[in-house]
Amino acid sequence: MSGKRLKSLRRMWKGRYDAYLLYKPEKWLSSDMRYLTGFSGSTAVFLQTRRRNYLIVDFRYKQQSRREVGEGLTVLDVPPGESTLDFLSSKMKSLAVSRVAVEGNVPASFLKALRGRLRGSGIRLGIVSGLVGNLRIRKERGEIESIRRAQRLTDALFEWVLNNLRPGKMTERELAFEMEVWARRNGADGMSFPPIVAGNERSAMPHAKPTDEPLPEKGVLLLDFGIRLDGYVSDMTRTLWIGKGITDGFKRAYGVVLEAQKRAIEKLSFRGRRRAKDVDAAARDFIEGTEFKGKFGHGLGHGVGMDVHEGPVLSPKSRDVLRGGEVVTVEPGVYLEGEFGVRIEDMVVAGSGEVLTSSPKDLVVL
Repeated sequence: MSGKRLKSLRRMWKGRYDAYLLYKPEKWLSSDMRYLTGFSGSTAVFLQTRRRNYLIVDFRYKQQSRREVGEGLTVLDVPPGESTLDFLSSKMKSLAVSRVAVEGNVPASFLKALRGRLRGSGIRLGIVSGLVGNLRIRKERGEIESIRRAQRLTDALFEWVLNNLRPGKMTERELAFEMEVWARRNGADGMSFPPIVAGNERSAMPHAKPTDEPLPEKGVLLLDFGIRLDGYVSDMTRTLWIGKGITDGFKRAYGVVLEAQKRAIEKLSFRGRRRAKDVDAAARDFIEGTEFKGKFGHGLGHGVGMDVHEGPVLSPKSRDVLRGGEVVTVEPGVYLEGEFGVRIEDMVVAGSGEVLTSSPKDLVVL
């Protein structure tokens, strides 16, 4: 699919520029490079002109790049002893380009150094933002299938959790660790993000980190996690009750969150277009009409793909418009400080309304 993506990218910049530049330095978390080229190494430069597409790599990735890159790409190797910046600037000068669009998340140090090497060449660099990110918002059929496979493994992980919890005998941190071990043993490349494992009053913290507190023998346990598989990720949340004596307040909150999520998911089945903030409103307005008014303080969801947080954004202030094919999370919540929190999260394909998450959502009591 890289050929189609490359053509779409070229259409986005060629009206104002002669070329487009994307740089992926070490430890950069963006998946734009892999999305465009198929290359999964830690560092590379992508240079696109009006006619050609180049991937520039150093010696470390000479073999890997040729195994991974898609159609329509020419791989160029930086000669041993020469810096990537020197090689890139020489290549740009040889192409006789004058206006080059540089993706805006490039490190400032790289941009400054490149401008220095191009001084006197007549090549001007212009900053553009989000070109590849905009391409990534609507998912191709194969991408949705990749996310679906990641979610299947995530659903299996949740089932394992339900069968292997040891309330009072293992800590939040231990459960988070064992979840990652299980995921890797069963084929995952890793977790989408460090799992959230939060018991009782800590479940009211939307981004709580696991602690050395034992899992509750009675009360609430919130789990938010996902796995990474073959370049794509998943994301889901479930809230459980452990032990006897479930409270009416928790049951009421759970029912409200579940109904809010249902109403939002219904809004994701549409033809044509739908404003992202209208999907958020379907859940938020319902919660605001209950005794939990003001207790849902974050956005309803976000896009998921190669990264766990992509466009679009589902929130009250979002300007995004859904056109179908986006994979988004739907995760309303109710948070009662000092008591408990409830969040239920599924991934849904906008337009079709298909829910990719198959784990049960009815209240689980262990």
